Amino acid sequence: MNKIDKRTISSILIGTVLEWYDFSLLGLMAPIISTLFFPAKTPILSLLATFGVFASGFIARPIGGILFGHLGDRRGRRVALSITIIFMALPTTLIGLLPTYQTIGIAAPITLVLLRIVQGLAASGEYPGAICFLTEIAPPSKKGFWGSVSVFGVTGGIFLGSIISFLLTYYLSSVQMNSWGWRIPFLIGLPLGIVGWYLRYKVQESELFKAAVEKESAFKIPLHQILKFNFASLVKVIIVFALSSISFFLGFVYIATYLVSTHKISFHEVLLNNTISMLFLILLIPAFGYLSDKINRHYIMFAGASCLCIFFYPIYLLFLENDSQYFLNGQILLAFCIAMFVGPMAATTSEMFATLTRYSGVSVGLNIGVSVFGGTCPLVATYLVYYSGNVAMPCIYPIAVAILCMFSIYKLLNNESLK
Repeated sequence: MNKIDKRTISSILIGTVLEWYDFSLLGLMAPIISTLFFPAKTPILSLLATFGVFASGFIARPIGGILFGHLGDRRGRRVALSITIIFMALPTTLIGLLPTYQTIGIAAPITLVLLRIVQGLAASGEYPGAICFLTEIAPPSKKGFWGSVSVFGVTGGIFLGSIISFLLTYYLSSVQMNSWGWRIPFLIGLPLGIVGWYLRYKVQESELFKAAVEKESAFKIPLHQILKFNFASLVKVIIVFALSSISFFLGFVYIATYLVSTHKISFHEVLLNNTISMLFLILLIPAFGYLSDKINRHYIMFAGASCLCIFFYPIYLLFLENDSQYFLNGQILLAFCIAMFVGPMAATTSEMFATLTRYSGVSVGLNIGVSVFGGTCPLVATYLVYYSGNVAMPCIYPIAVAILCMFSIYKLLNNESLK
């Protein structure tokens, strides 16, 4: 393929942005939601409960990864991606309408958990589908760049959620935010979801997938083929996405909420800094994706994993200075390290699987890595701080996984040298 259908690219990108806008809101609004749905004697316990709900959004993801991977490899990428956006928009809107603990008691947090699980089911098919679709329609010499657009869409959605939340805190008082303002971002999810579904519905199926199906019938159970013939690649994908999600959730979700809940930095300042640093991340990811088309992408990923291993602790110490400027500096440095690692990540992981098993391989690997490690990261970090008393203890998590990831990428480089 020599030309890119820009309308198709736009449809996939906008849909991914809208879907991850929906999914990120609970984490961004955690300081408010923790007090409204999980009243407790201390802020840290309310926060622990809220991050438990955040983690619950990842419970269904491995199952959803299997289901949507199967659907995407059997029925096509377009069908799977059209379904995911509806599954995300509806529960997001319902969260915005949900009565609080003060109104309906224990039913409030229980319903919140159930809605979050449905969100997780939708997210399990969205990001992998975008990776597969974009890398399949891209020219061979530009797969790194266009593959990075899938990550661009994820970070763009979180950025959109961050900037809308920031604007609300800027124009509304804390009383208004706690009373009704927090609901607005969730309610916006419905019209955004309708727009996203319409765009996805108009997308044409991946030509590479259609050609593969015409040449060879789709596998009855694609995942079985992976487990039997490509299990090592699946494990590598799990480790890669574990590192990217842990680094992101710890540096952009957990630490921001922790500092607000312990009254180190104001909620307004945190959202402003998050928005600025996310903008840096959004711009850097496609830059490193582009670079990966010019240089061996495994080298770039290895350098990114090395930077996360070496610099995560010093960056974290900047966060703990309890100063808004230090916090922003730390997030920008972390954005650079993460972008270096994830820019080439989509193309690298999609290239590990054949066309008729690609959606399943990427989807299952991604969702296990993100849910088991990334989704539980804020909860684990809060637990480590609460029980150890050491606010820097969460750093051991990304550093340990970065070492594993460096080993996995080294194995990929060795495999290349043997070819």
